[in-house]
Amino acid sequence: MNREAYELANRIETELGTDGITLTESPGDVKTEKYKKYILQQLQRERQVKRRKTKGIYAAACAVLILLSGTVFLGDELHAMIRQLRWNIGSALGISEDLADYSEMVNTSVVDRGYVVTLQEALVSEGELMVNYTLQREDGEPMDELDRSLWIMNGDFYINGEKINCTIEAGSDFLDEERKVLGVMTKYFLFHTPDIDLAQENEYRMEFDQIGVDGGVKGNWNFAFKADSSALMGDTIRTELGKNFMLPDGVSVTLEEFSTNHLEQRISYSLSGRSRYSLVVEAVDSEGNQVEFSTRTQGDSGYMLNQTCEYYAETSEKIYRRLDENAETVTMTLYTREELDENGQVGDDYVQIGEPFEVKLR
Repeated sequence: MNREAYELANRIETELGTDGITLTESPGDVKTEKYKKYILQQLQRERQVKRRKTKGIYAAACAVLILLSGTVFLGDELHAMIRQLRWNIGSALGISEDLADYSEMVNTSVVDRGYVVTLQEALVSEGELMVNYTLQREDGEPMDELDRSLWIMNGDFYINGEKINCTIEAGSDFLDEERKVLGVMTKYFLFHTPDIDLAQENEYRMEFDQIGVDGGVKGNWNFAFKADSSALMGDTIRTELGKNFMLPDGVSVTLEEFSTNHLEQRISYSLSGRSRYSLVVEAVDSEGNQVEFSTRTQGDSGYMLNQTCEYYAETSEKIYRRLDENAETVTMTLYTREELDENGQVGDDYVQIGEPFEVKLR
């Protein structure tokens, strides 16, 4: 889905929310006709302003108009449709900022073995590639027969024709109550690919051969696209930290840099050697916002990522909590925990290392 379709969905939902309406009327009802007229007006406006970018918004609007013109119209159905239209990398991460300027819209569907996989969007950041896609049955039936945890796309991943071995992190959620459309957001950690400049445009190829793990559905769902992180890196604000600490096993850690952009906030670090201790930084800015940075990579260097979120079960929404961009300072405190002790057990709770320190952001 492109940016215009997303904005249209937002405007439709705003209109509904403003009126406080749950639509249950049949076609021809005054309220239903009002929204059909509103969508058509928005289409005309977008066509006049942005003639070159109307394909996606027409598809989005037509889908909503068809729903409005059905035999019986239910408000829940419209909200489900809007949720699918709005679902993207940002919404999957709980980010309210507009990421359209940094992502590549792919919008490619592949059908095999009765399943439709649609790769919607790709976004490259510093050491990471994020993609979101939807998965549904070709016959439109619900996917209750398989556990949702199985809906992981397995296969090979290439950058510029070179096969890449990397860590993958995925999350999924059904986008409708009938469990017909599953939204999946996958993150590829590319921190250990130093020979590839992710800021430049690269060719990415994904060759999926199985949905799920043991007992999954075998087939072929292949995608190719180009993407780069130059725009996101250009809008990233970096603050030097240069703080040194000693871990309990004698390995020293240096918190090197705090960086923030519209996608994420992270703390880069380096170690003097291999350590069996994981790192966490608690941070509180001068506006009172409190977040936690947790280790995302292993090795002699890496980064901690702010993944502090609040989840609202009633609306299935996730809200990403950030340090305020307008804050003057932030106070950081380092904590550590032994990952595995001599008996192979996870260590005790995190303990503080050193003293809190203040970082000037402006």
